[in-house]
Amino acid sequence: MLFVVGWIFSPQFRVLIILAVCIAFACLAGWICYRLIKHKSHQPFEREIEWEAPDRFTPKPKVLTLSEQLRKIDWFQFEKLIELIYRNRGYSVQRLGGANPDGGVDLIVESANEKYVVQCKQWRKWYVGVRQIREFLGTLADTKIPNGIFITLTGYSGEAKALADKHGIKILNESDVIKMLEDSGMIYSQEISALLSDTRKFCPKCEREMVLRTARLTGNRFWGCSNYPRCKFILNIES
Repeated sequence: MLFVVGWIFSPQFRVLIILAVCIAFACLAGWICYRLIKHKSHQPFEREIEWEAPDRFTPKPKVLTLSEQLRKIDWFQFEKLIELIYRNRGYSVQRLGGANPDGGVDLIVESANEKYVVQCKQWRKWYVGVRQIREFLGTLADTKIPNGIFITLTGYSGEAKALADKHGIKILNESDVIKMLEDSGMIYSQEISALLSDTRKFCPKCEREMVLRTARLTGNRFWGCSNYPRCKFILNIES
């Protein structure tokens, strides 16, 4: 009642009330501005979190098994891998493979007591058959080295195994290669890791680095020697 009487009969009271209301609104506006400024000051951190969050859901590169790595390298790298394995086992190794004429001899491994001719076939889809073992027997006869080691990834037909056993040829497959790497501890060596992870291609003929090229007529891509035209060796790109 006093408020109503003062509002009606006292102009000074009305001015005082209006002033108080204005001060209250000014305080409210100031508080709202303070909250907005404080909220905005946190935005960069929130944006940073929102920007970084998708990285946590980015799929990690697939870690290849040793079997997958052996099948991913090319046949020339496979020969080099076998060479490293036998060198690590104390053999002296002569590499005759690659794209040069070798008479079916990829490696000759030798120790003080024994000597072997090694044939490497990095076949991923086909079994080694009787024909390949017979050809290898011819190679052994030609080199006059009676002991032979035949290495492939996939395996051997039953007839090929029987023929190899008959003539004392050691036959090794992917499991044997992996076991040799694991037993020797070479699986953890930098040299083996670098060879298995190297995506470059090297010419099996002159050992220069190869480059991707495109055939003009067909448009097909292939690996060509960087030493072209002196070296015209090519590697087809596998599907």
